[in-house]
Amino acid sequence: MMAEPPEAAPGEEVSYQALVVTKDGTATGASVSWEFCAAPKPLGENAPVSEACLGDAVVPIGASSAPVKAVTPLDACAVFGPDTPPGGFRPRDPDATGGYFLPLRLGAFDLVAFGLERIRCNLANAPIEAAQEFASGYVPNLNPKQLPLRLTMAGTDTALGAIPAGASVALEVGWNAAEAEGYLAYEPNLQRVVSRREALAVAWFVTAGSVDSDVTGRTESDAGTNATNVWHAPGAPGVVHLWTVLRDSRGGSSAASYELVVSAP
Repeated sequence: MMAEPPEAAPGEEVSYQALVVTKDGTATGASVSWEFCAAPKPLGENAPVSEACLGDAVVPIGASSAPVKAVTPLDACAVFGPDTPPGGFRPRDPDATGGYFLPLRLGAFDLVAFGLERIRCNLANAPIEAAQEFASGYVPNLNPKQLPLRLTMAGTDTALGAIPAGASVALEVGWNAAEAEGYLAYEPNLQRVVSRREALAVAWFVTAGSVDSDVTGRTESDAGTNATNVWHAPGAPGVVHLWTVLRDSRGGSSAASYELVVSAP
């Protein structure tokens, strides 16, 4: 799931788009149903989303093969954030970046998946000075943009349509340095607001062959501007579909798709 913008306050409109794929490539015409999860997660559940959201605890948005737009629920920071939720639940803890996330349920091809939209909430249990500094200086997240895929074999650039069967191909996805955005976060132990930098990671998906790692990338302390991997092509000729999903640590993402043509060795 990709959201634009990738971070929104309650009451703000967001456009949602799903990447639906099959073994034959990207299913561009697939209809996707969208629903907001409406139930906070009880303390006794370890899953990232409440089991109730698999049932009727959802708010329908619509179904479409195109992106859909919806307004972030006004109670999002209470149900899924630091504000006191209804029904005796405790407020949610932030993730490692200080963020909170609204779950969305997606349906396509009789399958169900969940995506997470980052919600912008006020600081909780912070000194007034820190809360004011955060509110005035925090910059909402933007989706990171990825540069075109680069393939190399033995250090030489390789075309997407000229890959020998059984070959091992080095893959590289890059981004501009500005895509790793700086942002403000509250450190409870220090009782103050600090400046941090996003980590970036690429998830790799292929329909044939294998990659050395499902996810590669850079930590927030690593200023590198690429993620690399190795793809081992299948032993038989054919077309292989590859998807790369670039994600930042605040919930932003972008996706790209490629067709790799494997020829006889």
